[in-house]
Amino acid sequence: MFELTLLDHLRLTYGQVVVRHRTHLQMAGWRARWSRNLRTAEALLMAGVAAASGAALSGRGGQAFEIISVVLAILALAALLVHLSFDLDGTARVHAACASRLWQLRERYRALLSDLSDGAIDIAAARRGRDALMLELHAIYVEAPPEDYKIYQAAARAQLSAGEGELGEEEIDAFLAKSLQARFS
Repeated sequence: MFELTLLDHLRLTYGQVVVRHRTHLQMAGWRARWSRNLRTAEALLMAGVAAASGAALSGRGGQAFEIISVVLAILALAALLVHLSFDLDGTARVHAACASRLWQLRERYRALLSDLSDGAIDIAAARRGRDALMLELHAIYVEAPPEDYKIYQAAARAQLSAGEGELGEEEIDAFLAKSLQARFS
């Protein structure tokens, strides 16, 4: 058997919320960057199509500009289809919204730890607060985008350089005030 105190549980869950917040934030950034890059590629390819088509219309270069125009148009269409099929803008917004909600929850966990440390609430109130926060965390993940599991795992691994899916005590302490580190470590 092992002993897991309320404080241990709050700190562990706080660490998991921190990791998930950072992971969703990172995923939102990745998706937004991919979207911008694809849009840039589409615009550049279409500019290339216009330039090659103009050159072909002027009669210079023979059939070469016609071929270049067709190839660039096909590449532009491919970039557009990839962009549309992955809905990068939509999933970036969903991950950003999830990260925002997780940040708020993370701050509430930190406040709960602070209140418990200061003696502003008793153990029973802390347990009620923990239970309410756990329900909110569950509600966030019910709405999180499910199709991103592999990408989420890759982002989580990138966030956890040393871990098995959780932050270590020192890493959790890095997100907590000194008074909470000294008291709970």
